[in-house]
Amino acid sequence: MYKLIRNIGFAATALGLCLTSCGDDYPHSKVEPYATDLLAIKIVNAGAEGNTILEGTIDEVNKTINFPRLEPTTDFSALKVEAKLSEGAELQQSVLNFAMDEETAFKTLILRVINQKRYKDYFIKVRKRIPVYGADFEKPTVYNFSGDKVYPDFVSLSTRCAAFDGEHVLIVSRKAGSGPHLLNVSDLKKNEIKPIMLDLTGVSGGTYPYNTGALANSHVYIASLSGGQASPLKIYYWETPDAKPETIANINVASIPGAGVRHGDNISVNIDKNGNGFIFFGDNASTSILRLTVTNHKTIGSPVVLPSSSNATGFMNVYRIENTNQYLWSGIRQAITLADESLSAKYTMNKANIAAEAISPRIFSFNNERYLIVCTAGLGSATQATPSVHVYNITKGNTIETALKAFDEGENHNPDYSFILGGSGNAAPGAQAEYYIEKDATGKDTKLYIFGARADSGFAICEFPIKQEEED
Repeated sequence: MYKLIRNIGFAATALGLCLTSCGDDYPHSKVEPYATDLLAIKIVNAGAEGNTILEGTIDEVNKTINFPRLEPTTDFSALKVEAKLSEGAELQQSVLNFAMDEETAFKTLILRVINQKRYKDYFIKVRKRIPVYGADFEKPTVYNFSGDKVYPDFVSLSTRCAAFDGEHVLIVSRKAGSGPHLLNVSDLKKNEIKPIMLDLTGVSGGTYPYNTGALANSHVYIASLSGGQASPLKIYYWETPDAKPETIANINVASIPGAGVRHGDNISVNIDKNGNGFIFFGDNASTSILRLTVTNHKTIGSPVVLPSSSNATGFMNVYRIENTNQYLWSGIRQAITLADESLSAKYTMNKANIAAEAISPRIFSFNNERYLIVCTAGLGSATQATPSVHVYNITKGNTIETALKAFDEGENHNPDYSFILGGSGNAAPGAQAEYYIEKDATGKDTKLYIFGARADSGFAICEFPIKQEEED
C-alpha cells in the first residue's frame, strides 16, 4: 500500500512539473486552419510605364473587388496583382488578362484564393479610364407643357405645329382669341407664360391663313393651309418677334405642273446660317412634294415637284442634316430615309427598329456623340403609337449612312431617352422634334435641349448636361 501511494504521488508531481514546464510544446487550436480570406489587394503594374500601384476595394459580402480606373495606356493583358491573405493561402493566379477592345469600358474576371483543398472566389473588376461623351440622359430637367399640363392652345387640333430654336418656342395657334405667338424659353424655365403675339397685318387668304411654321436664325416663318389648288399657298416672314410680317411667297399651286392639291399640313424649313436652303411641302394626299428654293432668308423661287410616297401621309418631313447636303425624309407610315435634296434615297432604315409613326427626324452631334431624334405622331383612333419624343444614339459609323446601318444591324434599338407627351390618336397629328446645343465661350458643348410637340398633346423642352466621368 505504501508503494502504491508513493507511485501515485510521484506521478502527480511529474504531471505538475510537465504542466508548468512543457505547456509550450502542445499545438494551439485553430478555428479556421485553412482560411481563404482576402485581406488586401493591389495592382502593381498599371500605367504606361507599368509602375503605378492601385489599391483595390474589397466587398466581402458580395465577393467583389474594385479598383480606381486605369489609364488606357496600361497593359491590360498582363495585370499583376499582389494580395494579403489568410495564413497559408495564395492566389491561384497573380497575373490576369483584362484585355478589352477600344470601346469596352470594363471587364470582370474571377479571382480565386486557395488554401490546401479549400478556395474562395471573388469577382475582380477592372475599369478603363476612357473619356466620356454625349449627354447625360440620366439627369434631365424637363419644362413640361404637355399631357396633364398641356399648353392651352393645344386643344381641338387648334395648334398643329410648333417650333423651337433655344431662345423661343413658336406656337402656330388657330385657337379663337389667340393666334400665332412666341414664348421666351427663359420664361418657360420659370414656368411663366408671357406670349409675344405676332403682328398679323396683311396675313390673310388660304383655307386657313396660318397653319404651320418654323424658326430659322431667329426669324419666323409661317405658312397658310392651301386646301385646294385655287386656294393660295402663302409664306410669311417676320425678321424679329416684334416686326411686321412680309409675304415672301404667294403661290398659285395650279400653275405648277404636277403639284398636288392641298399643301400646308406640313412644312420643312431648311435654311442655313447664311439664309439659303429649301422649304418642302408634302401634299396631303401623299402624291407629290413641292420644293421651294430660299435665298437670303426671304427670296423664294424655283418651285420643283418631287415624287412622294403613299406611306408619307399628310404629315411628313424633309430635314437637312446640319453641315451636310443630306436629308432625312419621313412620314407616318414611311421609314426614315436618308436622301439628297431631290429625295433620291441613299439608305432606308428598318421601321421595326424605331418607334412607330416616327416623324420629324433630326440628326446632330453633341459632345462627340451622334444622335437621331424623332417625335411619334399617333394618327387616328386605332393608332398603336404613344405620342413621345425619342433620342437614339447612332454614334457608331464614320458617315451618316454607315451610322444608320450600324444602328439597324446592332442588337440594341432602345432609345437613350424618351419623354411621353400624352394624348390620344387624332386625325391631324402634326408632330415636331427639334434640338438646340448650348456652348460656352470657347465653343465647347455644355447643354443639350430636346424639344417635342404634337397636336392636342402640347410640348416639352428637355434639358441635359454633358456626361461626366463617374467618381472612382
